[in-house]
Formats: sequence, C-alpha cells, structure tokens
Amino acid sequence: MIPRSFLRGCRSRATLPSQGVPLCRLPSAALGRAFAAPTQTADVPRIPKSPAPVGHRPKPKELRDLKLGFLGWGAMAQAVSLGVVRKGLTEADSVACCDVVPEVLVSAKAEGLKTMASGAEVVDWADIVVVAVKPQVVNLVLREIAPHWTSNKILVSICAGVTIGEYEHGLRCAEGAKIIRVMPNTPCLVAEAATAYAGSNHCLEWELDLVHGIFSAVGRATHKVPEYLLNAVTGLSGSGPAYVYMLIQAMSDAGVHGGLPRNVSLSLATQTVIGAAKMVQQTETHPAVLKEAVTSPAGTTIAGVRVLERMNFSSAVIEAVEAARMRSEELSDTPDFLFEKKGKTSSLHSV
Repeated sequence: MIPRSFLRGCRSRATLPSQGVPLCRLPSAALGRAFAAPTQTADVPRIPKSPAPVGHRPKPKELRDLKLGFLGWGAMAQAVSLGVVRKGLTEADSVACCDVVPEVLVSAKAEGLKTMASGAEVVDWADIVVVAVKPQVVNLVLREIAPHWTSNKILVSICAGVTIGEYEHGLRCAEGAKIIRVMPNTPCLVAEAATAYAGSNHCLEWELDLVHGIFSAVGRATHKVPEYLLNAVTGLSGSGPAYVYMLIQAMSDAGVHGGLPRNVSLSLATQTVIGAAKMVQQTETHPAVLKEAVTSPAGTTIAGVRVLERMNFSSAVIEAVEAARMRSEELSDTPDFLFEKKGKTSSLHSV
C-alpha cells in the first residue's frame, strides 16, 4: 500500500509516465538557464557542433602534372630521369636536360627527353629543377639561373656537400626558395638506391612527398631526415657501396685462395652479399638474429666469426663510416650536432 505522504508529494511534481521517476518543477527562468548552458560532466559530455564546411582545397600535384628539368645529365641524373619515366610517373617529353657534353644531349634526345642549350632555359621551362653538376661548379650554375628563379619552383640538389643555405644564398629569392637536398648513392644506376633527403622551411609537405616518389623510383630505401644528419647518411649509404665492394673483393680473393676459379668465386661472393641483404630486408629480422641462425656450435661459421672479431671487423666498419661522416662535414661546412669540432677551416668550394 502506497503511503499518503508519498501521494501528497507527487501532486507538486511532474512524473515521467514511462518510468515513474519524479522530476522537480523548476521556474521558467531557471529552465532557460539550464538548457542554454548545459554543464559538461564525465557522465554527460557535450557533443561539439559539426565544423563549418571548408573551402575546396586543390589536390596536391603529381609528377606528371609538372615539368622536370636537369642541370647536367651525368650517370646519376640519367638514372633518376629515366627511372621516373620507366616507372610511369611522368612522360619523357615532360623531362628536359642540358649538359656541356654534346654527345650526352644526343643520348637524352634518343630517350625522348627534351634538350636545351643552357641552364637558364631549363629553369624557365621546368617546375622542378634538379641540380646534378660537380659541387665545384654549383656557384657558377647559381649565378646563371638566379635571375630566372621564382619562388614557386622546386630546386632538388644531388650535389654532395652543398647545403640548403648555400642554395638559398645563391638564388637570392626574396620570397624564399624551395630547396630539397638529396643524398642518393650509385646503386640508383640499377634502381637499388639508398636515399635520404631534407627540405628547406619553404617546402610544402606534398612537395617533399613528390621528391620522395622520384627517388623511390630508383631505390627501395628513401628517408626524410634533418639536414644535419645528411653527413651521417653520406658516411653510411653514400660511401657504403665502396665498403661492400671491398668485402665482395676480399671474399672473392679468399675463394680463389681456396682453389675456386675467379669467375665462380666472384659470382658466389656477390650472390652471398645480395642474398644476405635480402634476408635482412624481406624478413625484417635483426642481422644479429640472422647471424646466429647460420652459426652452429663448434661449426665452420663460428670459426670464421671468431677471426673477424679478433681482427676488429665491426670496429673497422664503424670507424670507416665515422671517418666518411667527418669528412663530409668538413667539405660541406655543416654544423655537427653530434660531436663538438673546433678549428674547422674547410671551404664549401674546396671539393
């Protein structure tokens, strides 16, 4: 039986008919305040309003929508330009080049590329300009193209040791220049490059992605890094092929010493390096783990590893990479954020 006191209380309240939950009656002014500014709590969060529709943003351009020009068409420039064409990223008639060697221009024309008489002509025509000359002549090239440069163009440098600041100074672009400094390595000639790059503050993200795609066409390892780390990249992957060639040669010599014909020994040594590299790349397993899988107890491999450890093999490689990194820093005159150096007097143009 419901107590009378409860029924008397309900007369002054509104009741939810479905649940029988009494709701206190509030003055209209209080109701207005309550619904105009609801309190946000953990139990009843306020749902934000949908954002106002933004204006249409233009889709970032693809390489095929732009014109690509090369100042210099040596081996590296040939590999990059023909790589993007053969990968279908652009058409041959959207690529132009100039070079001081007439025979090089004949070869470029045979590949369907446009050829031009000067760097200024390439800059006037192209949206992306790749500087692929010897570092010693970069200043001469900048003096030629600076009067033709506009802030909407992208300069891509594959010249070792020439910094972004040097290009910005040489172009004298009041509105700021879009500079992307790239460090590929020679295996880009067989589409197996290891590449790192850094961009100036004026580069947009889609422009960096565009250049990333260009160099991904000639290699499987392409990474964006801060500019100061490009010296370390030079020591590791830029100079690294030379260290690997030395390893292949030494292994081949050892095979010959053991009685193998030179061609057989060189073939086995080369394929061993290729296969081991692909094991690391494709299995994404740490090299130390893969080494352990080959190293049986009291077996032949551990006997060889023991000798390499005794001869400081790992330390020698690390020191070689570090020496190349330090030399790259001296040549580029780029501040080193890893180790304090004193008395650096090398000029950028002493290469």
